[in-house]
Amino acid sequence: MTVRISKPEFNLREKISELDKPSGVKGNELLRSETTQEARDIIGAGRKNMVINGQMFINQRNSTSSYTIPHGTGGSYGGPDRWAVNDATDGSVSVNMDGDPYGGNGAGSEVQEFARAFQIACAGTSGGLSSSHNVHFFQIIEGYNIIPLGWGTPGAKSATLSFWVRSNVYGTYCVGLENENTNRCCIREYELKPGFKWQKVVLTFPPCPDGTWNTVHGVGIRLRFALASGSQFADGIDGKWVNSDELTTGNQVNFMSSTNNRFFITGVQLEVGKNATEFEHRNFADELALCQRYYFETTDAKGTVYSHASATTNVGLGVAFPVRMRATPSVTLPTSVSNNVHNFGAGDNSYTSGGQYGSNPDGGNIYMASGTSRISGTFSVLNTNAPVKFDAEF
Repeated sequence: MTVRISKPEFNLREKISELDKPSGVKGNELLRSETTQEARDIIGAGRKNMVINGQMFINQRNSTSSYTIPHGTGGSYGGPDRWAVNDATDGSVSVNMDGDPYGGNGAGSEVQEFARAFQIACAGTSGGLSSSHNVHFFQIIEGYNIIPLGWGTPGAKSATLSFWVRSNVYGTYCVGLENENTNRCCIREYELKPGFKWQKVVLTFPPCPDGTWNTVHGVGIRLRFALASGSQFADGIDGKWVNSDELTTGNQVNFMSSTNNRFFITGVQLEVGKNATEFEHRNFADELALCQRYYFETTDAKGTVYSHASATTNVGLGVAFPVRMRATPSVTLPTSVSNNVHNFGAGDNSYTSGGQYGSNPDGGNIYMASGTSRISGTFSVLNTNAPVKFDAEF
C-alpha cells in the first residue's frame, strides 16, 4: 500500500526572513529582493553616486585657498570641483575646500570618513532679502548619468540624497532637484539643530514620471542647496513635484544675516532608490578624471609646436586633454603671457599675448604671439602661477 503525503507550498525566502537571526535591516531587505538588480541596488554594488566630487577633495581652481563668489545669476566656480555658487543678494559669500571633518570639529563622529568639506562663509550681510534675492550652491548632473532614474517615463524611480552638514545658523534648510527646462522641481526640507555639530541628512525624492529630462551630455538634473531666498523662488512643496522653478518651501533660514555664519557640507550622494546606502568612496585618480571632463587646467602645456599661419611672430601649441571633455571647452590663457611661455628648444620667452583656435572635446589648440615663430619643438612649460584653463561646465 502506498501512502502519499502532501504539504502546502511555502516561500522559502519568507520563512528564512521570519527566523530570529541577526541579519539586520539591510539583510532583510536583501532577502526580500525580487530581482538581481534590486539586490545590487540594496548593497550598493557598482557605481551608484550620480554626484561627482561629493567628498569635496578635488579643487583644481583654488586648492585650499578662499575665493569670493562674484555677484550675479548663473553661478560661479571657485570651491571644490563641480560645485558652483549663485550669490544674488546685497551681501557676499566666500568658499573654500576645508579639512573640517578630519580635524577637531568632526572628532567622534562618523563624518570623519571624509577628509574634506565644502565651506561657505557669509562675507557680507544681506539682512533684508528682496523677492529675487537668493544664495544657493549646486551641481549640474549630466544627462547620461541620470538615465537609470527613468524620469519622464512611466517607469520612473525614486532617488535618495544623503549628506553630512553642519552650520551655526540653525533652522530649516531646503534642497531641490530640477530639470533643465526649470518646469519640474521637487524641494525637500531638513532641519539643522543647535550645537554646530555634524549631522547626517537622508532625503528621498519621489519618482517624476512626466516632464522632459535630458539624457545626453546636457543638463540632466540641477541639484540645488538653498542658503537664502526671497519670495520669488519660495513656492515649493516639501516632497512634491511642482511645475515651476523653486528653491525653497518658504521656510528657509537666511544664512546671509551675519558675517559670522558658516556652512559646511561633505559626503553628498544621490542614488537610485528609496534607501541611502554607504557612501561610494572613489579613489582620487578616478574622481579627478570625472572632474576633468568638465574642467581642466595645466601649467605644463605639453604638445607639438607648430607654425601659426597668421603671423611670423606666433607659435602654436596643441594640448591633449587627460579625458574627453563634455563639450568643446572655452579656453582661458594667463592674464599676463609675458615670460610665462618658454623652452621651445631655444629658450624663447618673449611672447606677450595669445589666443585660442580649433579646440574640440579631445584637445585644445592655443597660440602665443609677438615673439619668435617656431615650426618645430616638443613642449612649452608655463609658470606655475599661469595655467591655461579649459572649461566645459554647463
